[in-house]
Amino acid sequence: MPHRQDMRHMESGFSLHEADDLLYIHVRGEVTVDGLIEMVQRSRRDPAFRDGMSSVCDLRESHGHWDYSETQRYRDFIVHIAGVHKRRWAMVVQPGALAAMLHVIILISDQVRDVIEMQVFDHPEKARRWARGEID
Repeated sequence: MPHRQDMRHMESGFSLHEADDLLYIHVRGEVTVDGLIEMVQRSRRDPAFRDGMSSVCDLRESHGHWDYSETQRYRDFIVHIAGVHKRRWAMVVQPGALAAMLHVIILISDQVRDVIEMQVFDHPEKARRWARGEID
């Protein structure tokens, strides 16, 4: 577990699981728009990544608070990368400011809702099952 002072900086990693056909992302520390954009771009460059992969993003060890302009900037990035392949993005998060921020992103991302379906969860297994389309 990182020291409390280390939680100010965003750390992220990802793995691609072909058996699940999912991109798994883990983020801890302070979540930033620039950090998330960089992580998404890095995962998309991985040779095993394919357009339309659904994902599970574990943010339970994260915190963050963006103003509305930062929230819109991340939404604009999502619109930019949306493409045409349907997929699901599941986000696992603790209750609080970060969860509220993710709900706002979902609400203001209605123009990509037909391509990227997003939902917030508090349990990773339920998020994984939803992302795979096993449950609605």
